[in-house]
Amino acid sequence: MVPTEADVKKLTIQDVKDFYTGNFGAQRAHLYVAGKFDAPAVKKAISDSFGAWSKGPARMENVPVLKPQRVLDVTDRPGAPQSTLIVGLPVPPATSPDTVSLIVTNSLLGGSFNSRITANIREQKGYTYSPHSELSRRYHDGYWAEIADVTTQYTGPSLKEILGEVTRMQKEPVGETELKGIQNYLSGIFVIQNSNRSALIGQLENVDFQGLGENYLKTYVAKVNGVTPALVQKMTQDYIKPEEMTIVVVGDKAKIAEQLTAFQPSK
Repeated sequence: MVPTEADVKKLTIQDVKDFYTGNFGAQRAHLYVAGKFDAPAVKKAISDSFGAWSKGPARMENVPVLKPQRVLDVTDRPGAPQSTLIVGLPVPPATSPDTVSLIVTNSLLGGSFNSRITANIREQKGYTYSPHSELSRRYHDGYWAEIADVTTQYTGPSLKEILGEVTRMQKEPVGETELKGIQNYLSGIFVIQNSNRSALIGQLENVDFQGLGENYLKTYVAKVNGVTPALVQKMTQDYIKPEEMTIVVVGDKAKIAEQLTAFQPSK
């Protein structure tokens, strides 16, 4: 919800102070230092600078309980030359033992330039320019989603192809060569993600945020390369189910309504 001008003008200095007191404190904070330095001197500087910081409130944990279900949500945008599509559903959180296998599965399905959905609706059919799928890793929950801006006349056909690629991966194990290409890609990206100080801090921050444990980064590449075609198929069958997906469409309703009839939830 976006605040109104009146809402903003009502805020006082005391409101700001109360918000700070209720949300900021040492026990919610992490401080990272990466680089070549004198460790004892840096630790002393940190202690001198932050040692008196009040403990503050504990971290609030309010993880939503999500129930996957087929929903078709259409927002009308008259005259739009394209339709924006988001197709997705909840998946296990980052702490799940299936996390790395899901990362590989997502990269094969739509999460890389050489993925199946991208090859289908971008390269082969030209419905869209930059589709992609993602695994969102919010605090102790997650979702898988395919996102694409498609030409209005291909709104329905695009959805058909997206769901069709999911179904194909459920029914047929991926080829060894295709899988190995994605594993090499993810292994290489991992090296890049740890190649400089800020990137390394980002990795450590994510591990702490999700509570993944010290071995997550140490074993990540080995786990990526340990995923098999059968495991990819199982991840798709277990977690990426078309019948449970929410479909969000923003576009010219007069031109796309009939195309969307096949994607209405069954009653």
